[in-house]
Amino acid sequence: MRATAWQVIRRVLLSAVCIYVGLSMVNTWRRSRPDTTWATIQQTGVIRVGMDVSFPPFAAVIDGKPAGIDVDVAEAIGERLHARVEIVTVGFDGLYDALLNKRVDILISALAFDPARLGSFLYSRPYFDAGQILVSRDGAFQMMPQLEGRTVAVEYGSVADEVVRQWERRLKALNVVRLTTTEDALKAVSAGTVDAALVDVVSARLYRRQHGDLMLAAATVESDNYGVVFRRSSYDLVEVVNRALDAMEADGTLANLLAHWL
Repeated sequence: MRATAWQVIRRVLLSAVCIYVGLSMVNTWRRSRPDTTWATIQQTGVIRVGMDVSFPPFAAVIDGKPAGIDVDVAEAIGERLHARVEIVTVGFDGLYDALLNKRVDILISALAFDPARLGSFLYSRPYFDAGQILVSRDGAFQMMPQLEGRTVAVEYGSVADEVVRQWERRLKALNVVRLTTTEDALKAVSAGTVDAALVDVVSARLYRRQHGDLMLAAATVESDNYGVVFRRSSYDLVEVVNRALDAMEADGTLANLLAHWL
């Protein structure tokens, strides 16, 4: 049975009250439980960053030291927080445990937002979108609807393949060429055998460094945002890191370090 207008209004009002009460409880909890992580960083002048250094170009060991996008992001944040960055290398599967057990203060390790972890962790605003993006000659195709009646290449079985299957149902005529690798999909665009390729942003940017005739769309078709991860109790630290990331975007720091590696 459909809800009456009054029932709908009651549900909306109840939801609003729940949100208000929830926010009030969070603010009360914040006042009674200070963010000791941020206080300790301010006292010691050191921020410990957990990172898996086996995922280039985000992090790898080069000349005996960690280097990559995530390392540069960490250093830039540390500079704005007036704290020395200490990289703590952790295997990918142990990152969240290292943060929960207070071996590190934050995680910067190409970690995507995970709603299932919100009970124990908080995420910053994104510093990189590693999602799926259209690549075409001279940037001719910016959005999937522009490929109506056109041909797009993807790597078979990839995330891009999953996304393009959805668009096959939305568009009347979308021709999809499924190839063995992402590089093969991009090569098909260079060769002119397809109109565009849908691939992940990292692969697209790395390939374009060697093939200037190809251009990435201005926005991703499907996002996969990487952010800094914190313990749930580190709410003050989240705020200052978000301000640092905002400043890094505004002054071009973020764009420059990404361009260096990608």
